[in-house]
Amino acid sequence: MESTTEYNLIPIGKVEIKDNVSSIVINKEYISCLKYLSLFSHAIIIYLENIKPNNPFSQRNIKIISIDQRSGIVCFHGSQYFSLGDVVYDIKPYFPCEDRVKECSIPKYDYSLPVCKVKNIEPKTVRREEEHLLTDRRVYPIGNIRKIKGEFFIQVFKDFELYFQELKGYSHIKIFWWFHRFDKDKYRRITECEPPYENAPRTGVFASRSPVRPNPIALTTARIINFDKALGRIRISDLDCFDNTPLIKIEPYIPSKDLVSDFKVPKWLAHWPEWLDDRETKLTMDETSLKPSSLDSIKKYSRYSNKTSNTTDFFYIEKELKEEKRKGIFVKGARQNNLKNISVTIPYNKITVITGVSGSGKSSLAFDTIFAESQRRFINSLSMSNSSMNGQMETPDIDMVYGLLPSISISQKNIARNPRSTVGTMTDMYDCLRTLFASIGIRHCPDCGTAIIPLSAEEITQILSQLSFGTIIKITPFKVNNPSYEYVVSERVSTNGILRNYIKESLEIGKGAIYVTINNEDKLLFQSTQVCYHCNRILFELTPSTFSYNNPESMCPVCNGLGIKMEVDPNLIVSRPDLSILDGASKWWGNLRSFSNKPNANWMKAEILALAEEIGIDLEKPWNELPGDFQKQCIWGSNDREVTFVYRNDKRRKGTITRPVEGAYNCIKRIFSHSGGESSKRIAKEFMKQSSCDYCHGERLSKEGRMVEIEGTPFPKVASMTIKELKKWVEELPKSLSDSKLAIAESILKELHNRLERYIKVGLSYLTLDRSIPTLSGGELQRLKLVTQLGNGITNILYVLDEPSMGLHPKDYRRLMDTIKELRDNGNTIIVVEHNKDIMCMADYIIDIGPEAGADGGKIVAEGTLSEIMNNSNSETGKYLSREKQVSIKKSVICNENNWIKLTGSGCNNLKDINICFPVGAITCVTGVSGSGKSSLVSQSLYPAIESRINEKEDISRYCDTLSGEDNFDKIIHVNQSPIGRTPRSNPATYTGIMDEIRNLFAHTEEAKKRGYKVNKFSFNSKEGQCEVCHGEGRVCTPVSFMADIWTECTVCKGRRYKKDILQVKYKGKNIYDVLEMNVREALDFFIDQLEITRILNTLSEVGLGYLKLGQSALTLSGGEAQRIKLAKELSINSMGKTLYILDEPTTGLHFLDIQNLLILLEKIKNTGSTIVIIEHNLDVIRNSDWIIDLGPEGGSKGGYVIAQGTPEDVAKVKESYTGNLLNDEFKW
Repeated sequence: MESTTEYNLIPIGKVEIKDNVSSIVINKEYISCLKYLSLFSHAIIIYLENIKPNNPFSQRNIKIISIDQRSGIVCFHGSQYFSLGDVVYDIKPYFPCEDRVKECSIPKYDYSLPVCKVKNIEPKTVRREEEHLLTDRRVYPIGNIRKIKGEFFIQVFKDFELYFQELKGYSHIKIFWWFHRFDKDKYRRITECEPPYENAPRTGVFASRSPVRPNPIALTTARIINFDKALGRIRISDLDCFDNTPLIKIEPYIPSKDLVSDFKVPKWLAHWPEWLDDRETKLTMDETSLKPSSLDSIKKYSRYSNKTSNTTDFFYIEKELKEEKRKGIFVKGARQNNLKNISVTIPYNKITVITGVSGSGKSSLAFDTIFAESQRRFINSLSMSNSSMNGQMETPDIDMVYGLLPSISISQKNIARNPRSTVGTMTDMYDCLRTLFASIGIRHCPDCGTAIIPLSAEEITQILSQLSFGTIIKITPFKVNNPSYEYVVSERVSTNGILRNYIKESLEIGKGAIYVTINNEDKLLFQSTQVCYHCNRILFELTPSTFSYNNPESMCPVCNGLGIKMEVDPNLIVSRPDLSILDGASKWWGNLRSFSNKPNANWMKAEILALAEEIGIDLEKPWNELPGDFQKQCIWGSNDREVTFVYRNDKRRKGTITRPVEGAYNCIKRIFSHSGGESSKRIAKEFMKQSSCDYCHGERLSKEGRMVEIEGTPFPKVASMTIKELKKWVEELPKSLSDSKLAIAESILKELHNRLERYIKVGLSYLTLDRSIPTLSGGELQRLKLVTQLGNGITNILYVLDEPSMGLHPKDYRRLMDTIKELRDNGNTIIVVEHNKDIMCMADYIIDIGPEAGADGGKIVAEGTLSEIMNNSNSETGKYLSREKQVSIKKSVICNENNWIKLTGSGCNNLKDINICFPVGAITCVTGVSGSGKSSLVSQSLYPAIESRINEKEDISRYCDTLSGEDNFDKIIHVNQSPIGRTPRSNPATYTGIMDEIRNLFAHTEEAKKRGYKVNKFSFNSKEGQCEVCHGEGRVCTPVSFMADIWTECTVCKGRRYKKDILQVKYKGKNIYDVLEMNVREALDFFIDQLEITRILNTLSEVGLGYLKLGQSALTLSGGEAQRIKLAKELSINSMGKTLYILDEPTTGLHFLDIQNLLILLEKIKNTGSTIVIIEHNLDVIRNSDWIIDLGPEGGSKGGYVIAQGTPEDVAKVKESYTGNLLNDEFKW
């Protein structure tokens, strides 16, 4: 049956004949396809002959004379076979092993067969120049190539007899098929490839037989074995293609035309056979015997024993293995990353803490080995039909893992960026509330506020029958005076039937509503429908989606459910009114003096100069001395009045623009609202301020959802409560609900109450339900995830936790551990990567990895119970746990002890208009329980207030009432725990600037110069250097619908990120991938003669990151590591001195030894005259600081007060301070 499928041939060039010289002129977009084709002596051209327009295409061998790679011209011998203007569709290198037949037969005649139907279409331009109007062409398949039980056949659709007659007598045929799997634009645009030939460089697709090419045509030669007329097929020798591959043409192999005797191929193909292997596969049941190799044969001559000397523990005794499996998860021979072939057992149903210095291998064991292997086995257990990832996930470098449980990883990384994700939505408490309000909530009309409570006749009867005996009731249909019924409430239950009938009849007449007059006094409306009878508004039934700000029908129509709006703040446009607008009074207009000297068509700047010229304004004057009308038009525009700007610059560009002045306000607003670029929006945001939506007042919902209440409390108020406030509301609610409503709400309230108690246990009582997830710290996020797992009721799961104590005050450690213990007691096994002393003391089992970081780590230093670790002399961790060692530094005298930063009236978030003093030239720790206001004080008050003053912005009223002492600083550096990047492309080398220096070094090597490689070739973010499959990420993301997307190593570059030829350039014997795989310590030795690189590397080492790889993905870094990288970058580019450093929990992820080194570094920074303010919970850091500011007493609304401030010794005496009490215990030691 003839196929209706068609394939489109795209012209890649055309034949030109000039002065008896034949050439192919390649279209501009395909010139790079010629790379390395000149290393072949011959090529095969697939083209359209002008003299045979009805033939789909022809093929011909040519001998290459020369190739001009720059202009794309291929000169060749063989002009007699071509005509001027012949259209070329493909060029293939002549491969002897595919195109040379050693022994073949032909009949006495030979000619090519027109065996493919073709359809011409109208010519279209494929090049810009008019003289190159080439023709696209459509071809149709004439059959399929079938692979049946290992044998290959050509199955033609029709006219088999014709093919038989034309091919009879030929021993071989040339076969053209279509690589339909690569018939996609993304493949047909590729011009270079990585051939799968040994030691082959990256070549142009015309120098390879790759299926990825502008026209995915395959060409090969095969031997005819036999003709099967009954089945209409030809059996042939083996091919390298899939079953049912589309066949587009066949023709006989003619030696005089197709055989090349004197050929040349590149060196990477020189070892290939010179003739076609046209043997047919013989399928036989006989087994092939294995012959000994030369290495086997030579063994008898060796003077050494052939036995392996180390056979100890080579085979595992099954009995011992079963014993280990009964104990727990048995890991044997773990070598992932820096692990040194370690073996360990994680006991079942216990809490195991894995600890050690930073970079020792804790995460390599917990996450990269145990959790990764569990995840891999889960994916591989799925059938191929359900998982595209089957078999693709990389196996960790281990000998074996036995007794592995299904695992869940709860990390500290907060990669959520969606502002719609909140505490309420993440914990499902928002869903509980939505269901609760949809079930028992009372709605109010969005227009008039009338309560709308649909009731059945039975429910109305029950309500009225419960009135006091003797009460007179008058029932009247809505808006109808008659009939009117009177009823007196009595003790006789039988009269309720009369009342019910009155109500039913009146509801029917009143179209769902009745008036009930009580004792001729109160006239009340009862209804059975979702209608507001006061304003005739029809409403629909309440559902949980009514309270979803992600639902387009329920979200606020103004802010689209975000609760906020961004507005241009005119006060931010001109930040330096004391300067001339020419010299930078406004960041928006920038340096207008430079623009006026070299003008162009940039109307944003030009409109100011044009306006000034028209009005006659002297722009040399400061902004605050310019006329008010001019200032107004600069900001708000000229109201359609046009001005003219004439420009001419030194590049001989000139022009005249006449337009209205748009004004900075309107321009910023337009860019923010309509620009598609994130960079443009980011610029616009500098001149905008965020405020609550005027329509929903920050409540995010439409009026319909906002006007539903339960017992007088509207939904938005409940949804914005703290966890502690919500628990109290839930506990009080049953007391005021009717029995019927309580019956509906009981299960929801109980579930909600259980969840709330768990979140309070882990110290999150202060979080509000509407708190955005991107604003949470890593520790807060991890504890939310932890409690969510606790409530799911699943058992026999392995949980892997990453420093869950992060961000938690020491007084809450026990409550956290109680939660983890509850998870354990439910039948689960817990692994905790942790450094916290209190958490380790409460664990069942401890594994100490070390002894140092990086290459010097990865060993089991000690393992066992707490007492066993403390008694192990090899364990540094044990020495700190037993207090044999303590983190301590010799503090220097505070510089400038009479100088203070004084902040008054700070009321940000929950701060209670507090007054604070920070000593200059000292280390100050800001402490307090989670949610007490530490970040509000330091990050949202102190930092922006001082930054504003340093940048000479006068208005600080948003942060505090008054500020003094800022003149002690000329720079402020805020180092937080936000990621240094959110993609695998970001790494320590790119963030710190080392990567630029490394790229320059490689670009200046002799090999790079010889190849013409510039700096951009050595960037995996550049198309010139990056792997074309993974685009420089080293990994490929595969979406999985039922779980998080999974990243796997790129199969082309093997995780190396770069193209193959880039990695052939070496510096000191290493390619750029090798360099990025070095850790900081190794790189320091390698780049010892490069001052700029070593300067940055030294600071990374000083902050305790000597173990970190230069190219380590930012996605794998902890918050603490990210913060220390930022600190190192700042230290490497700043000379310290008058600098204020603000750090947010810098001890995250640090072992006792690392904290000791960090304190030494901070003391060193302080001694340069700098000031350091730290938000911290670690008692070792707090105890060794110069000054403490303790906030509290609790979190949320009960926080924000100053509980104590002073030296550590002073604070330790304050009994009201949680921090002080803990310090007092520390000082007793």
